[in-house]
Amino acid sequence: MKLLPRIITVFAALTAAAAAWGCEKKNTDGSRPSAETTAASTAEVTSVTETEGKNTAAAASAASAVTTAETAVTTTAAETSTAAETAAVTTVTTEQKAEEAPEKGFGTCIDAARAYYDAYLHGNADAVYDMFCEDEIEGYHAYLDTEQSDLLEGKNAQVMFKRSKVISAINESIKRIHSIMSEKSDVPPEQWTTSIAEQALKATGETELKDFNKQLGTHFTNASGCGYVYYKDGNEEHDFLGNSCGFVELDGRWYLSYSTVMYAELLTYMDIYK
Repeated sequence: MKLLPRIITVFAALTAAAAAWGCEKKNTDGSRPSAETTAASTAEVTSVTETEGKNTAAAASAASAVTTAETAVTTTAAETSTAAETAAVTTVTTEQKAEEAPEKGFGTCIDAARAYYDAYLHGNADAVYDMFCEDEIEGYHAYLDTEQSDLLEGKNAQVMFKRSKVISAINESIKRIHSIMSEKSDVPPEQWTTSIAEQALKATGETELKDFNKQLGTHFTNASGCGYVYYKDGNEEHDFLGNSCGFVELDGRWYLSYSTVMYAELLTYMDIYK
């Protein structure tokens, strides 16, 4: 899987083409809730005698203090109960989200390969992108920023290869495959199949994988490439060779190789300088 040298070659060619196009174009174009307050009512006490008035006032004051204390205790208890309930609900919700989050990657390489081509048949570019491993995406961008900065014209690789641009390239790649299908038969793309099988996956050598990890700063334990896959609609005369791909394994999960697909398919459709 000697990919990076090949990627650099294609990348350089695309850079030159973009620069030439630019020159030609220049020549031709010349929830915050509001606070609520409560008002406490005051009771008037009518004095019968001076002594009784004083006693009554003292009694009223004591009763008021008891009532205030009881209200404070009740309010505090209610607030404590509400806070506890809110915390419990938040904890449950967080746990539910963690349980519902789909696991990234695939259990086997062949499962990843089948999912990749199935996404192409159904025109699901987002699903293809989600098959990439974040570690490889970051490593690829970092490699371009540090080792191939001259090809980026001072721009950041993460910006030039942002998700929306990559998905746009995947969509263009899918359109190309679907256009070939429509030229060959009336069978809709989602009813086509591929010849993908385990024997079509070729394991990457240990030394090559080690070099790959070193250049990208990754820690993949296995990798496989798939160069010959045919799209089929049931009529052998309509079979045609499709897009190639590669896969990498990390922590027991298999992912679509970002750098492999970039070299093999997507760079052709990337408008990285726009």
